[in-house]
Amino acid sequence: MYIHTDVFAFQSPKKLNQPCGDAYGVLRDLNATTIVLADGLGSGVKAHIAANMCVARIKGLISEGASIREAFKSLTDTMDKAWGSGDPFSVFTVARILNTGQATILSYEMPPPILINPVYAQILQDRVYTQKKAIIHESSCVLSKDEGILLMSDGITQAGIGGKFLYGWESEGVQRYIESKLTGDRVNGEDLVADVHAKGRSYWPADKGDDCSVVMGMNRRGVIVNLVCGPPKSPEQDYEFAMSFLRSEGIHIVCGGTTAKIIAKAVHKKLEVKESTNPVTPPAYKIEGFEMVTEGVVTLNQVYHLMDDALTDLPMETVVGELAWYLRMADRINIWEGTASNLGHGQIEFKLQGIFNRSQILKELAQKLRDQGKLVVHTEWTG
Repeated sequence: MYIHTDVFAFQSPKKLNQPCGDAYGVLRDLNATTIVLADGLGSGVKAHIAANMCVARIKGLISEGASIREAFKSLTDTMDKAWGSGDPFSVFTVARILNTGQATILSYEMPPPILINPVYAQILQDRVYTQKKAIIHESSCVLSKDEGILLMSDGITQAGIGGKFLYGWESEGVQRYIESKLTGDRVNGEDLVADVHAKGRSYWPADKGDDCSVVMGMNRRGVIVNLVCGPPKSPEQDYEFAMSFLRSEGIHIVCGGTTAKIIAKAVHKKLEVKESTNPVTPPAYKIEGFEMVTEGVVTLNQVYHLMDDALTDLPMETVVGELAWYLRMADRINIWEGTASNLGHGQIEFKLQGIFNRSQILKELAQKLRDQGKLVVHTEWTG
């Protein structure tokens, strides 16, 4: 079972109409979801730049193959040098949640993480050690389905300091508040981060206090869509190609007439053409047992142009709208791209209409889906 980590966040600046001095970022890969929350020194533009630089660098290092510990150490070394120098400075937390549920959280001068499930909230126990000038907190846990980790900036934990609270709301106060909101049913992460943020912000006087941020990673069973388009380079690979696609967990969608014939042959099913009442969208096909079977390149080009539309605006009576809905609702999309050449894709008619060929449209579509926060695994089949 694929476990997906939803990420919810709510932020506000110290003063209205100023940029927030906190920043967060999310990175998904085949193994994990990584969440970074950074708190820039001070508030306003300088803090905003420092926090965003911190988030970008950690995400960049992990994207290039660094482990969470390597990326974390690289940034703590940088911040140690920047401490007191006037250079952009930020404290930060990095949480990496593996697909197995194992989570590691490393914090550099930040409030501790809180584990949340439908029944209780718990401040994670941590190992504390010094690294040059900094105090590092390291926590770990295993998150099951319907459990999550909440991260926050000190604008939340210090809210009300010297006023309603002697030392601020503190992590224990946040924990007790979260438990008061739990009902034993599934946790609504979006509502919870908004509630915690609003409560913390309410303890600060207007236009005073600090930037406030709450970010939560919440595990649930994920939705997988498998999309295959294009035949393999060699016909001898057809069966292996089809079986690789068919063995994958999740929803199965076939794009392209030739590809559909290969899949139908592999499963010993009949390929049928469905009647179309829409003159604009290409026809669809049917193979018993498959959620969708469509025409290839033109359909995918039309889907690409619908990806930014609201779900309620999708033309669900068409095959294009239906395919766009499947992709928008998925958490993970596995794309199998056959690498056989298609001479028709080079026709001048396609170019004049601005239609991308198979390779181009799959890359564009994959990037669009990643930009929407989805995990996309794009494999060019070479056998």
